[in-house]
Amino acid sequence: MTRLLIGLFLTALIVLGGGSAATATPFAQQTETVAPTGPTLDPATNNDAATSKKKLVIGVTAAVLLGIVIYGNRVRAKRRKAG
Repeated sequence: MTRLLIGLFLTALIVLGGGSAATATPFAQQTETVAPTGPTLDPATNNDAATSKKKLVIGVTAAVLLGIVIYGNRVRAKRRKAG
């Protein structure tokens, strides 16, 4: 059962964004254009989406790890009680 939980955890990491550094996009080079003056009314939605995805991945990972710890403690308690 423990192998199954570890396999599910690793699969979740791969599927939900545990990508490698090779897939990351390099930094764009700065161009010499003049920035518009005044405030921008359109928020940076790309940054918000990336932040939300990171928070989701961290939350799911934390929940899976908590489940593994709780399961391990129950198994250990049952073994201690039986033997």
